[in-house]
Amino acid sequence: MAKRWEENFDTLLNWLDPDRERAGTKYEEIRTSLINIFSWRGFKDAEDLTDETISRVAAKTPDIAKDYQGDPALYFYAVAKKMFFEAQRRDQRLASLPANPPAELTYQNDDEGPEYDCLEQCLNQLPPPDRELILLYYQQEHPKIRQRKELAKRLELTPNTIRVRTHRIRIILYACIEKCVAGAQ
Repeated sequence: MAKRWEENFDTLLNWLDPDRERAGTKYEEIRTSLINIFSWRGFKDAEDLTDETISRVAAKTPDIAKDYQGDPALYFYAVAKKMFFEAQRRDQRLASLPANPPAELTYQNDDEGPEYDCLEQCLNQLPPPDRELILLYYQQEHPKIRQRKELAKRLELTPNTIRVRTHRIRIILYACIEKCVAGAQ
């Protein structure tokens, strides 16, 4: 699979420009432009959406590069437009989840202490879609793989995208908790 990605990426660069240096420059310009477009439209995961857009274009490049006429950047923007609508639907589905998660989705622990108070405070500071995603992701202890695949399917995302997003949310939570605990001492 990695080999195919490398071949598709090489084809993509050749499609952008036969000169490898100019192709790399054009690639970076397109990538930066896509990140800006997604950011301007209000998506916090602009880089993820950009990477997914580029992956989709790279997968199609062997088929379209031969016959495509015009600026390849326009093809990227067309795929990005579809990604925008997909991401918008995804965010609407996440936003439609209850604002206050059911008790079984919240973190339960008999231990009292600043860490747990800070965790609750930091969870409440997250945007509702991020909070719901992280809580749903860690909802169950044992059937994780199946439950997370179902979550990915329900949100129309790949399991890897879910893992990356939850990883980024965890980084935010850890930083917030550390800051909160340090301030409480």
